[in-house]
Amino acid sequence: MEDVTQTTGDPEPHPQAPLFSLVNGEGDGAMLGLAAGDTAGGAWELGYSAITAQAAVIAYELIEHGHIDPDSVRAAILELDGSQDEEPVYRSETPGFRAWLDRAARGDFEPASEPSIDGLSRAAIVGIAFRRDPDRLITQTLALTLVFDRDPVTVASALVAAASAAAMSYGQSGMDLISGVEEVVVPALDRIGPGLDTHPRLSRLGSDLHRLIGHVGMTDGIEALSLVGGDRKDPLHLVQAGLLLASAANERPHVSIEQAARIGGSPLAAYVGAIVGARVGIRAWPWPFANDTWFAEIGRRLVRGPFTLEGLPIPYAVEQHLTYGTRPDYL
Repeated sequence: MEDVTQTTGDPEPHPQAPLFSLVNGEGDGAMLGLAAGDTAGGAWELGYSAITAQAAVIAYELIEHGHIDPDSVRAAILELDGSQDEEPVYRSETPGFRAWLDRAARGDFEPASEPSIDGLSRAAIVGIAFRRDPDRLITQTLALTLVFDRDPVTVASALVAAASAAAMSYGQSGMDLISGVEEVVVPALDRIGPGLDTHPRLSRLGSDLHRLIGHVGMTDGIEALSLVGGDRKDPLHLVQAGLLLASAANERPHVSIEQAARIGGSPLAAYVGAIVGARVGIRAWPWPFANDTWFAEIGRRLVRGPFTLEGLPIPYAVEQHLTYGTRPDYL
């Protein structure tokens, strides 16, 4: 009989390598992965930073209310900055988020007009919550993002983040992941604002995303960023690089997070951690960080319920304890 063994020169696959990607919890590992990514990015040297704290607050809002109420989200975010005559408990805020907090404390709630990737991880949480409803995914992502940002490129990047989180919840990876994001985001660009689908950057977003399909499998962060334009300050460059890194369904998912941290620090690593976590589910990550069981439960409730905060700790109390230690009135 003719020998039909491999003759193409391709390497033999690892005997335990997955043949395809399966849904693992339908996104419930996103919050845990987000905290892992934030920690890997090193914004706060002792663990996760204000990036994860914001995401937890937003997840609580979605679990309790089932939608984004801008006023409620704003109040909940400001509470952790001491708006109720308490000490601030955020750690290692990004400059953009710190500036927003300071303006809001003065009563100025205008969103920022500068480009930012701070909203990528916030939007990923919305994508998990509305993974089954593409229309509400768009409207709710816009409702949240416009609390903080109004720059069109920044807002479009948040839509990419939310759509990718939703797709990852169903085990999409590789070309399917990028095609799915393109299919959801591009028709929604005109909902950012009148005529913004013709914005010079946004008008070519569809072709930019489609181009990534031919590069699925890239695992080096610097190469991924260079491929999409190379600007570390450009939200669309960074979110596309992160999407490309996360699209590779490999047996070491933490590598995508580490590479994202190299090019975008904690903000990008938290986003990539969230979407990779959405695909791989609740699992142990190679590096330790506080409150991992809390994040696992937040993710579980966000996806599977019960849709109540009963039995969950108060976010301010959690962050106050981590920042300052135990206080008698929180015992």
